[in-house]
Amino acid sequence: MKRLPLALTLLLFSSLVFAQKRTTIIGDTWTGLVESTNEATREITIVNPNKKTETFAGVLKEGYQVKLKDGTSRELKVSELKPGMRVRFLYKSTTLKVGGRETKAKLINRIDFLGRDDYTRLREMLKLAPDTPVSAVESGKLPAKDPLKIYLALQEPELVGAMVLWVDQWNSGQAAKYGRVKIVDDPTQADVSLVGIWGSSDDPVFVISFAGVSAATLYLVSKDNNGLQVLWLQRRFMSPDAPQYAAASIGKELEKKLKARSK
Repeated sequence: MKRLPLALTLLLFSSLVFAQKRTTIIGDTWTGLVESTNEATREITIVNPNKKTETFAGVLKEGYQVKLKDGTSRELKVSELKPGMRVRFLYKSTTLKVGGRETKAKLINRIDFLGRDDYTRLREMLKLAPDTPVSAVESGKLPAKDPLKIYLALQEPELVGAMVLWVDQWNSGQAAKYGRVKIVDDPTQADVSLVGIWGSSDDPVFVISFAGVSAATLYLVSKDNNGLQVLWLQRRFMSPDAPQYAAASIGKELEKKLKARSK
């Protein structure tokens, strides 16, 4: 895998960290909740849900098309963006005619319709309901079970195969002291799940690729009656052509968690 220059790595990773405004290699974005719309001028205002004084106002480009679930496309009406919807805009600053006069404005070129929070795809990978509560408890320990049952929800089969090999190596060398690991095929039977997705969890399309690697997000999660707990989260770059090479570093993180159970 090629190593990225430090400056570029920091730039790309900055696009993965949730923020209202992002500057990426493909343009500027703004994420927030729809506050108001104006069909006549095509203006849309969104707001930072955590700081209501931070807002973004832009103009949707003419003829903007949305793709439907059946594969067809149609023009989006500005009024269809209802207050409270969570969206991300890709935009550029330009001069437009708004309300019959030229003015500086932000032209919205793309709209991403996001889920209710940052864990939309995480829930989907584990086949959970969209309203399943998710909390970050990265200091939490793995369950003290032997064997510890793990469900692998990884998008790449090559990475799944590499993690199966890692489990075999762990069981042959470390299980006697720290407990066995068993991979299960059903997330409902698992003690923890290892989830890996391209991009970020609220971002089904916005995936950055450069020099043969792409941004990815990895989670180690457990589930109880209170919902889903994120025990470990890592944003990193992996090779789409050889994702199995990430198994070694993922295994090291699992090893730390497994050994910490005995402390």
